[in-house]
Amino acid sequence: MKQGGDLVSCRQLKAARALAGLTQRGLGQVIGVDERQIRFWERRIPTSAKKRAAIITALEAHGVMMTSHPAVGVVQVV
Repeated sequence: MKQGGDLVSCRQLKAARALAGLTQRGLGQVIGVDERQIRFWERRIPTSAKKRAAIITALEAHGVMMTSHPAVGVVQVV
């Protein structure tokens, strides 16, 4: 799947997770982190490019693509 934009917003992460049908625990399990880490990231986006890439990859595997241009958002890929 072609990668869209970058993960740039806490709201974007929360919306993407919900669109993918994942709980905080579920996304954490996919990425290999505790659900508390996901909860933290939904309040303050990770600064590590590696962590953002892991999140994007996990969400894309669940059919959700991040967009950052022309507007920040998420798209469900059917």
